[in-house]
Amino acid sequence: MPQEERREDMQKKILVIAAICVCIFAFSIVLVIPPVSAAARSSIVITDIMPTELHPGDTRDVILTVKNNGAGDARDVRLNFQVEDKKNVTLVGRTEVQIPALNAWREKKVKIKVHVEEGIPNGVYVIPVKYSWYEYYLDPELGYYISIPNNLFYLPDGGSFWGNPVTSDISFTVKGSAIITIGEVYTEPVHVRPGYKNVKMTVQVWNTGEANAKDVMAKLSCNDKIKPSRSGSDQVYIGKMTPGKGVTALFYVDIAEDVKAGVCSIPLMIQYKDTGNVESELEKSIEVVVEGKPKLEVLSHYTEPTNISAGDHVRLHVKVRNTGSEAAKSVSVRVTEVADAPFNFSKKSDNVGDLKVNKVGSAILEFTVDANATNEVYPQSLEIRCAEDPDAGNYTFNEKIQLEVFSGMPEGSPDEPSSSTPGFEALFSLMAILIISGFLLCIKKSK
Repeated sequence: MPQEERREDMQKKILVIAAICVCIFAFSIVLVIPPVSAAARSSIVITDIMPTELHPGDTRDVILTVKNNGAGDARDVRLNFQVEDKKNVTLVGRTEVQIPALNAWREKKVKIKVHVEEGIPNGVYVIPVKYSWYEYYLDPELGYYISIPNNLFYLPDGGSFWGNPVTSDISFTVKGSAIITIGEVYTEPVHVRPGYKNVKMTVQVWNTGEANAKDVMAKLSCNDKIKPSRSGSDQVYIGKMTPGKGVTALFYVDIAEDVKAGVCSIPLMIQYKDTGNVESELEKSIEVVVEGKPKLEVLSHYTEPTNISAGDHVRLHVKVRNTGSEAAKSVSVRVTEVADAPFNFSKKSDNVGDLKVNKVGSAILEFTVDANATNEVYPQSLEIRCAEDPDAGNYTFNEKIQLEVFSGMPEGSPDEPSSSTPGFEALFSLMAILIISGFLLCIKKSK
């Protein structure tokens, strides 16, 4: 039947045409697919950064997790960090990291060193990263492994082109940390000397960082030379300090008498918490200049006459020595009244003058011993003064000496006034001779 033959012939032609189309389509697919299929390509990414929070002034090791998220293997993986124009957050040392091999779905940790510039504001800072690697696969036609750059692509007509490099950014959050510093230190009085009590120390405390500090506590580490004037006077609770804030901390201390003149360094411990409630402690040092101080004491004394009796007029010689660490100016010696002492001073004070360290000077005082003074040792108080401390005024030192009153002088003492009238002994002897002679003459006449 001609019609059936024509139908069969048409069907055969359709099948032939379909087969040809299938072949053409298959061939076109082969031409379009490059030597390594898209499904088998590798994909290199950074999946983790630790840490991501940094502080101004930090130089930290940062760990990067580099992963191959593709189905193909990669060789000679290189991460190039674009930091040429970066100043705030940059890398120290090498700017390129190399991984020899990173197979499909594998990851590798690498380390870089990141530096954050001092004083930069809080914020998020990024570092661009450019990736390069080689696709590594088995060529079925050649029968061995070959590698091509990751950004090389093939065209259906057999040609190829270079794609854009793979890039990404790594980000860091910069949060300023609290930086506690010490500023000026003042004292009242200005001139601090050994033995001073309740010295007021004013210390300026600053937060020069970029973050808040809270629960700030400052405490002096006192010792046996510098002690707190009273309980708690060596510590100050400051509380919260915002960036750029300065506060005044007041301390009150006593200076020991035996502190040597010079610069005294006192440790100052500061405790605080950051915004994450992490406690920190740091040690600062404040310096206090302790100036020298004169110290005057009685070296010796003697009287004229040496042995004094009731009714005598006496000159009292007092030798004074400066045993301190600074020259004494305008030194004077003054007697202070003692109720039971039988001395009436006609010259109660005398000037010694200036005394350098370890030098000796003399003062002369005069007094009369009461006529009814008894034989006894009497204490006599002396006040030694020198001028002048700009803050405390005159220095005053109280000393005490012993003065003995005798009932009479020993025989032969040239200084003891005689209790008899001069020539009385000779007159008495003459009268005795005359009386005896007259008595003998009367006896002779009576015979």
